[in-house]
Amino acid sequence: MDTIGKRIRYARKTKKLSLSDVKEKTGISTGNLSELENDKFAPSASSLIAFKQLFNVSIDWLLTGESPMAPNSNEVIKESQKPLELSDEEKNLITAYRTLDKEAKRNIQGYINVVLNQNLNI
Repeated sequence: MDTIGKRIRYARKTKKLSLSDVKEKTGISTGNLSELENDKFAPSASSLIAFKQLFNVSIDWLLTGESPMAPNSNEVIKESQKPLELSDEEKNLITAYRTLDKEAKRNIQGYINVVLNQNLNI
């Protein structure tokens, strides 16, 4: 499964759900869902979150086909390393993010994944 649409279709069929079933559970119209499954456009962050919850799959898998992995020991930041220095803009983003509720944080994370995936496809 080399596309987001194919993975959405696969997840839906694995759960034995029709397009109408998905519409009832997510609010995504059958027409939009069909177009998503046929790779006519990329899913929104809110759609990705709805699919994650409905199909019990990770957003990483939906976007890339790969399961999220734990960082290897080379990627783990060790205390002996110099602390990461943040710009004022980054600090403001983190401060704002921390004020969000759990669902809003998931939406932001989903959006970031979508943007990152789009940048990889350029």
